Amino acid sequence: MKYITIMAICTLIISCGSKNQVAFFPTSEVTYLDYTGDILSVRVLGYGVDESTAIQDAQIRAIETLFFRGIPNSNIAKPLIGYNENELKRKHSYYFRDFFTNKKFLSFISETIFIGGQNQKVIATKINKKELKQGLVNAQVVAIDLLINVKPLRKNLEQQSVIKKFGF
Repeated sequence: MKYITIMAICTLIISCGSKNQVAFFPTSEVTYLDYTGDILSVRVLGYGVDESTAIQDAQIRAIETLFFRGIPNSNIAKPLIGYNENELKRKHSYYFRDFFTNKKFLSFISETIFIGGQNQKVIATKINKKELKQGLVNAQVVAIDLLINVKPLRKNLEQQSVIKKFGF
């Protein structure tokens, strides 16, 4: 987890031109709703400086939870990829960089339903060129329901050699 945090902070520092950035590191908050056919329905909380970044944050949190932690109380309680998130992200960095940076994850989300949002104070790491400081910041917090197409997502992971083909 420490490695991911450091990498995320470094990426934010390098990729963002403004002097002050904020990185939100609350726990993943994904709740199972339904799994019908190959469509997984979950409710997710996301954090951001505005509504659109908070929605994208929630979408990424849902996919990462499905990949590395599984969805408790569902038929997908075990992770699609595996439990060792840091090692797996390092091993398949080409895939994850492309998948998240180029927003390919959106092709596996069939619907995003906005439930609500509000400004709240949340714990975050403030980043500027000289220091990292953890504290409370104002953030937009949103709740969304996502419909995720699990079968094509699993097939994509197999085709990209991130996971082995199921049953072989």
